[in-house]
Amino acid sequence: MSGTQVLQPSIQITLANADAAVQNTAQRVLLVGQKTSAGSATSGDLVENISSSGAPENALFGEDSQLAAMVRAFKAINKIVRVDAIPVDDHASGVPREVEFTVAGSPTAAGTITVVAGSEVNHSYSIPIAVGDTVTDIADAITAAITANGKCPFDCANVAGVVTLTAVNDGTVANDLGVEVTVDCAGVTVASVTEATAGSQDPTLTSILDAATGRYQGVVWPWADTTILEAFLASRWSANDIILDGVGIVTIQDTHANLLTALDPGLNDQDIVVFAEKQESETLYKGPAQNEASYAKSAMFAAIRALRLTAGAAIGHLLTSSATLDQFGGPALASLPYFNTPMDLLPGIDAGRGWTNVEIEQLLSAGGGVIGMNYTGTASLVGEVPTTFKTDAASNPDPTWKFLNYVDTASQVREYFHNNLRARFSQSRLTQGSVSRGRDMANAVVIRAYAERLYQDLTGPDYVLVQDGEVAVAYFKENLTISLDLASGTITVVARVPIVTQLRAIIATIKISFSTEA
Repeated sequence: MSGTQVLQPSIQITLANADAAVQNTAQRVLLVGQKTSAGSATSGDLVENISSSGAPENALFGEDSQLAAMVRAFKAINKIVRVDAIPVDDHASGVPREVEFTVAGSPTAAGTITVVAGSEVNHSYSIPIAVGDTVTDIADAITAAITANGKCPFDCANVAGVVTLTAVNDGTVANDLGVEVTVDCAGVTVASVTEATAGSQDPTLTSILDAATGRYQGVVWPWADTTILEAFLASRWSANDIILDGVGIVTIQDTHANLLTALDPGLNDQDIVVFAEKQESETLYKGPAQNEASYAKSAMFAAIRALRLTAGAAIGHLLTSSATLDQFGGPALASLPYFNTPMDLLPGIDAGRGWTNVEIEQLLSAGGGVIGMNYTGTASLVGEVPTTFKTDAASNPDPTWKFLNYVDTASQVREYFHNNLRARFSQSRLTQGSVSRGRDMANAVVIRAYAERLYQDLTGPDYVLVQDGEVAVAYFKENLTISLDLASGTITVVARVPIVTQLRAIIATIKISFSTEA
């Protein structure tokens, strides 16, 4: 450069951030469950960001533990979303569930005996039987096969042909695990599968969620008693100055009558989803209609939901819809129905098991969802997913939060308004008069215009959460009120937002005609 330069006129240009919309926060899921003494994690401590590669859950929680199985079920579907966990030790006075069956007879031809211990997909053991095998030989082979699988939720022992399956974790959750025996060998029999001892005394859970920090859009809870979970989620539903709301996902196995009582009037929460599983008791089978661990089912659904709500995630395999824009996750999927979502990793439901259509409707009215089979009985699907919310504070019927889609849609809308209002007015003057160009100032007109812009964003293809069109937009504008209090610097905004819902039924009348002439 030369030593003397003339730089006139003097020009200074600064760069300011673009007016970009603030996106909703990434999904994060919390799994809570029991560990074993083999796990290195400390009971009650938050284990953050469990790796999707390898199997760190085995060393952290014990590979045959309830919690490790929940992590595996989640990761089998979703390796993208961050998952945290809170492990908890068994209660010091906990009692494990024990299931027994007795092998009898002598084989007159080669055959097999199959034992399912907790999961038809993951823990089914088919044992060959040869002529000459004694009942002790057969029972020893069953014990060896189950023991060799380090992830089985049962320990197994044999005494003279009496096989005893003992749940790895103490407490009530293991009472939901299915145990089934099928004999296909001439001369060999099993009289019955017997519940020898029910699991009892769950861990002390009073403060177990105190370790949870930040927001969790999904919390998977394995225990039927959701009192602690309800309190935790309720405190976050309308947290001040921060978005913390999330939904607890629970699968409860019981009789139809008991489930109806537990759901209504037992539960009435917009942030609790309960999948109701039928308890089956047959001669050679004790367990759920769909033989998979209840906590694994909850973790699978949580994984699907989190993936659907993750921007850009490939989810075509999780949908029956073929709409092109719906093949990738994001906020717009909050308004897409959950029903008919494939659950490919779950087994089928055998004929004679499961709920009737009438029972499903009764459970739905009480706030319970189901996972069942498609019309042809060839694939597992999610049914309608309600929350347990049914009535307002005055016990009046209230559909506002009846379905998880309503909750997810409203949550996405609220977060979008929250994040963008905070960003746009992070450092603004407030006036009841006009604003000065080039100065960060806000008045009722500016705030109204920005709120209307945010509403328009939410009608677009990236969101489709609120209703579009002249009538809907006019409705939003007409019902948007804004008031200012300059002394406190407070803006009060009241809006009515018409959300997009789900097509749940088609009612048609077809009239028969014998002529095409008028």
